[in-house]
Amino acid sequence: MQIKAYLYDAGGADEEVQPEAVDVRKLKEKQLLWINVEERDEKTLEHVARAVNLEGVPVREVMRTEDRPRIENHESFFRFSISSVRWGKNQGPEAIMIDYIVGRNFIVTVHKGEVEYFEEFRKREKGETELGKLDAEIFLATLLDLHLVSYFRAMEEIERRVDKFDESILKTDMDPDQLLSAMVKLRRDVSDLRRWLLPHRDVFYSLTRADFLQIAESDSAEEFKRLADHFESAVDAVERARETVLGVFELYATKSAQLTNTFVQRLTFLTVLTGSLAVIVGVLGMNFKADIFEEPNGFWATIGGLFLVAASLTTFARFKRWI
Repeated sequence: MQIKAYLYDAGGADEEVQPEAVDVRKLKEKQLLWINVEERDEKTLEHVARAVNLEGVPVREVMRTEDRPRIENHESFFRFSISSVRWGKNQGPEAIMIDYIVGRNFIVTVHKGEVEYFEEFRKREKGETELGKLDAEIFLATLLDLHLVSYFRAMEEIERRVDKFDESILKTDMDPDQLLSAMVKLRRDVSDLRRWLLPHRDVFYSLTRADFLQIAESDSAEEFKRLADHFESAVDAVERARETVLGVFELYATKSAQLTNTFVQRLTFLTVLTGSLAVIVGVLGMNFKADIFEEPNGFWATIGGLFLVAASLTTFARFKRWI
């Protein structure tokens, strides 16, 4: 079973423990228990609930992944779900549903597979820490802040890809079909991020309301207000990323219009050039006698003259930057 339990004890030693060894009802004031369940399995969650003597956990609701995050307040704990995001190398974003069960001095997180920022947090907090002094609500605010950071990292990846597209568009040897397909995928990725993030507003605002007593009566109320502001910053970042991606389409349209304009200019010049040569040839083909027709090399002189006219017109057009 993929269960990791960490007991942070400000008055003792931080350690990784077995869930069966801890009773959440007997946790001391400066102790904090975090149980991280890395698989969505009903029997596993029931095992965790029994092991820590946590009653009333809505196991079936936790197992049922939902697209929209929501929050529920129970007698001795509250639970909610969120959609974090991870972005694999050379891949698009992927939503990770994480359920939180938060009570007095304990937090249970349930998800499928590893969560990158959970692992980073554990690697960062090595040795003895003061996390035991934190209550579960402040520790929760820390994890939720890391959750929002995952979206900011996704925005960084979006910006990196946008810069790459800008360079491709400004090159003249771009493949239009391939570029359009990649831009459509990028726009879809940003839309997914926006669709996953915006519903979190219900959760973050609920945690800051005065009627949410477990937080309102704790020392973490200000932390959650700052967290709500951080959430709004993340929403603004997603909106800016959306506008940035739309700007890529505008740049592509501008570049396409420029290429079309250049092509029309060159086609127009070619028409003028061939028309001018046709006029000269037409004049020479009129039914009248001229000394040039008596010259032995008159034909080649005419051909040379046509080439000279063409070269002169081309040089003049290049000087005027028409072609």
